[in-house]
This record gives sequence, C-alpha cells and structure tokens, in this order.
Amino acid sequence: MAHQWFKSVISGERAGAWSAILRFVFEIMSWGYALVIAMRNFLYDAKIIKQTKLSVPVISVGNITTGGTGKTPTVIMLVKELQRLGKRPAVLTRGYGAPKETGGGLGKSDEVMVIEHECPDVPVIVNADRVEGGRLAISMHNADVLVLDDGFQHRRLARDLNIVLVDATEPMGIPGLLPRGTWREPPHNLRRANMIMLTRCEQVSEPLADLAANLLTQWVPPRSIYQQRTTITGLYDANDTTVPLVAGSGRRVIAFAGLGNPNGFLHTVRSLGMHVALAEWFDDHHNYDASTDFADLLKSSKERNIEAWITTLKDWVKLRTQTLPKNLEGGSPAPPIWHVRIEARLSPQEQEFLRSRLATLLTEKSTAAPNMV
Repeated sequence: MAHQWFKSVISGERAGAWSAILRFVFEIMSWGYALVIAMRNFLYDAKIIKQTKLSVPVISVGNITTGGTGKTPTVIMLVKELQRLGKRPAVLTRGYGAPKETGGGLGKSDEVMVIEHECPDVPVIVNADRVEGGRLAISMHNADVLVLDDGFQHRRLARDLNIVLVDATEPMGIPGLLPRGTWREPPHNLRRANMIMLTRCEQVSEPLADLAANLLTQWVPPRSIYQQRTTITGLYDANDTTVPLVAGSGRRVIAFAGLGNPNGFLHTVRSLGMHVALAEWFDDHHNYDASTDFADLLKSSKERNIEAWITTLKDWVKLRTQTLPKNLEGGSPAPPIWHVRIEARLSPQEQEFLRSRLATLLTEKSTAAPNMV
C-alpha cells in the first residue's frame, strides 16, 4: 500500500541508503511547501486576499495532518446536533477521492455516501469551489447553516466556527511539513482554531488523552479542547441486518479497509471480540474492483477457516453496488461481508457545551445576516 510505504519512509521506520536519500529529498521539497503555506496564510491574515462571507453560519471541520482523524463521524455528529437545534444544515465538500463516472465527471466519494447514508435528509453539496457550493446550498436547499468538510486549509470561505481534529493516538503525526512529515501546515497555525477535538480517545489511556490535551493548550484555551470518543453502534450484514455480537466468541475474520489510519479500525474490530486472522489494507479512498481486489482474501479464507470479512461503512457503501465474490475455490460459499457502524460522541458535559456554543453562534449570526452575501 503506497500510503503505508510512504509513512514508513518519512517516519524512519524504513532503513537503508535509498530511504535516507528520499527523506533528504522530501526535506528539501518541504521547504518550498512551507514557503507557499506561509505566504498564503500571510495574505489571508493581512486581508490582502479577502474571504467571502455568506449569509448563514459556516462551521468548518478539518485537521492539520494528513491521514484519517475522524472527520466524517464528526461532521455527522455536528449535522445531527444542528438538526436537534431546529436548523436546516447542508454539508459542503470537495468530494476528494471520488471515482470517475462513465461520462468523465466525478462520482460520489466515500465520505459523501456515508454522510448521505447516515443523514438522508441533509443535502451534501460536492463542489471544489466551496463558496459557490455554499451559495447553491442556500438558494436551492434553503440551508440555514453550512458544515464545511475538510475546511481548515480552505480559507477563501469565511467560517464562524473553526473546528480542528487531532488524533489522540498520533497527536502531532510524523513531525515535519509535507512531504517530509505529515503536517499540512505548522502546528502553531492551530491558533486559528476556535475548538480542537481530540478524536479516538477511547484508544488511549485517560492520562495520555489528558497529556495530549495539555499539549494543545499552547495554541488554544483549555476550555476549547474536547475529548471525543468513537462508539460502535452496531455490526451489520449486506442486507443491513444487525449481526449479533457474542462476547468472547473469537470469530475468525479478515479485516479490510481503505483508510488513512487503519490501526484505529483494527482496534475497533478486536474490541468486538473478533479474532483477526488477517488484515488487508488498501490506500485511502480506494475505489474497489471486486473482481480483482479480493483474490488474496478468497485464498486466505479457504486456508484459515474464516467466518466473515469485516470492513467499515465507508468501504461498504462503495462495495454494495458491485458483484461480490460468491464462492471460494472449490465451490464452497465465500464468507459474508459485515460492516461496522460507529458514531462520534463527547461526554455529556462537553456535548452540552458544544450545543450551547452552536446555539449562541446561530443566534449571533442571524442578526448579522442582512449584511452578508
């Protein structure tokens, strides 16, 4: 998997002369990237490049490192919270990783399909021009609040709440700007955030989560740091029927997924009491070809007496329309594919703080709406 190979090189895990040379080349390349980032942020901070303000509140969810940090579950959590407050939210996304459709345009990305699956009555606007997408959401769908997916580095559209996600299992990723490290911009730019959510806190000890939160206080106040946990809401089969979970069953499964950080999913599968006999990882946003991608899984399933294959909802929404393998070599049935559904949750106290902050934001913005476009 290209992504894992890249991480092994820049982290220093992969030794050897060629890896050292690559790290040196990546270091030189990162200097140019740093200059571009610094200049762009300066132009926005000095208001030389103007931001566009829309007539409804904009809430951005983003990160400062590459790889998965739990943006989609967080977007879904925010959308549902806004609906509880009586609002009509819409999600803006660029649709990164979407496959090409027959006509040459972009299809739906996995994140878009997951959001539509979990929030079926919420419009998801896929447009690389997020300003235009926001205007469409307001004019066509009567949206009165916008959630900007992966928006921390997208500065053209002004936002009223800047939420940045930091993975508690890898708080600062691999140090260094791209491509030498996994930073999309230097950590001191976290000062632009109004709120930081530490995600996947259930996968580390409470002292380690607190230590990560304390590290972040150099950029934002402690009251603006929230500890988020991922909760499993169920295991489902291809017919969206719940698969009963039996404690200590030790079912033999193969885990597979296309994720930026597959270790979190592996932890989730094992927490269900499954015995992971094999894990197969594809690149993030992998567009599956069921006729070729599962050859190794089919072979291993026969050799290892596998009961099921298990993946994420993000992967399943792309697979469910494909013709999946029905038989192993020799004619015996192929294992079923199950998928895990999760949701992002805060503590009751932090959830109430978030709800109060959203309610205040929505009230303040409504009084300023006539002066915006």
